[in-house]
Formats: sequence, C-alpha cells, structure tokens
Amino acid sequence: MTTFNPATDLPASVNSLEKLVAWANGAFYSLHKNTEYQESDGAALVPIITMQDGKAANKTERAIFRVSLELGDNWREDPQPYWVNTTAVSSAAIPIGYLP
Repeated sequence: MTTFNPATDLPASVNSLEKLVAWANGAFYSLHKNTEYQESDGAALVPIITMQDGKAANKTERAIFRVSLELGDNWREDPQPYWVNTTAVSSAAIPIGYLP
C-alpha cells in the first residue's frame, strides 16, 4: 500500500474533501494508470484507474476519474468501514509532484 502522513505529505492547498479526492485520484493515476485487471469473466483487461478532463453539459470543466479498488473477501461482514478493507495495489511512493 502506498502510505502517507497527512501532516507531512499532504499539500496545504488540499483543504477540502473535493481537493483531497482530486489529489488522491491524481496521485493514484500517476502510479497505476497502466495496471489492469479483469472486471468480469470473459471481459477484456481494463485499467484500475482512468482519468480524463472534459466539459459538462453546463459548460463547467471536470476532472473525471473511474477507480476500481480490490476489497478483502469479508469486507461486508467486517464492522469496520469498507476503506479499511482495501487491498494494496503496490508499495510505490507518492509521486514527487504530489508532495508539498
């Protein structure tokens, strides 16, 4: 798992949930844009994360992410939040461009 310390690794400009989502997804994309998995039997391999930008119908610019994270087999029975049950993709360090 790529770990981080919010006190030292999170840029001060990441000060809202929306910015945290964009920052985390952007860093994850930088690390794993070429990592693939098979979503269903017989299906082609697809990236675990995709990122694109685009303009919405209301003309606002958007960062569009699709992320797939593996969860532990018993995550539904675990009383802990689901994010505690995510499985590591790698132990790669956060890309330099995402650090303060």
